[in-house]
Amino acid sequence: MRFALLVWDFDGTLADSLLFGLELFNRLAQPLGLRPISDPEAVRHMSARQFMRQHGISYWRLPRLVRQFHAATQAYAHQLRLYPDVAALLPSLQAIGLRCGILSSNSETNIRTTLRANGAEDYFEFVASCPRLFSKGRALRRLLRRLNVARERVLYIGDEVRDITAARQARVPVAAVAWGFHAEPLLRAARPDYFLAHPSQLWEVLGPVCAASAPSSVNAPLSCFSASCR
Repeated sequence: MRFALLVWDFDGTLADSLLFGLELFNRLAQPLGLRPISDPEAVRHMSARQFMRQHGISYWRLPRLVRQFHAATQAYAHQLRLYPDVAALLPSLQAIGLRCGILSSNSETNIRTTLRANGAEDYFEFVASCPRLFSKGRALRRLLRRLNVARERVLYIGDEVRDITAARQARVPVAAVAWGFHAEPLLRAARPDYFLAHPSQLWEVLGPVCAASAPSSVNAPLSCFSASCR
C-alpha cells in the first residue's frame, strides 16, 4: 500500500462548510471593521494573503477573527454535514487498514461535534487543531514526529493553497480537492502531487491494491458534486 496514513483538512475537504463559512464571515465583518464578501466566486480565486488584503484583515486582527469564528461556529457545528461521497469512503478506508486523522485550523471541539453528528468520529485516529492559519506545516511536522510515521507514507488532503504549502513544508505528499474553498486553477498553480476532481479518485492515488478494494458504489460517477465542484 502506497500510504499508511491520510491526514485530512476539515472545512471544505471533509465538511461541506463553504457557504456557512462565507455567511459567518460576513456576519462578523462589520463588528470587526472588515470588508464583507460580495462575490463568493472571486474569493475562491484568491490566496489566503490576497483575501486578507482585499478584506482588510491585518495580521494583528487575524487571531481575534479566528477566535470569534470558532466561537460562532460552535453553535452550528452539529448542523454541518460531511460531503456525502467523502463520508462514503471512510468505512472502506478503515476496512483496508488505512489510518486517518485530521489537521485543521478549526477547533477540535467544533470538528468532533460535526463528526459525531455525522456518525464519523470513529473513523479518525486523531483530531489536531492549528488555529494559527499559516503554521500548519510546523504543526504537521510535530504531528508526524509524535506518530512516528515516515513522511513518504503520509498523504495530506486539503482544499486550499495553504494546505499544499503546509505539506511542502513538512515534506509530505499532498492531494488537493476540487470541491472545497479554492478554485481548481489556483490549486493547480500551487502544484500539488495529486489533484482530486472527485472523491472516488482517491482510490487511484492510493494504488492498485486499494483501488481493487474500493466498493463499486464509491467508484461510480458522483453527480451530487456538481454544485460544489464548480
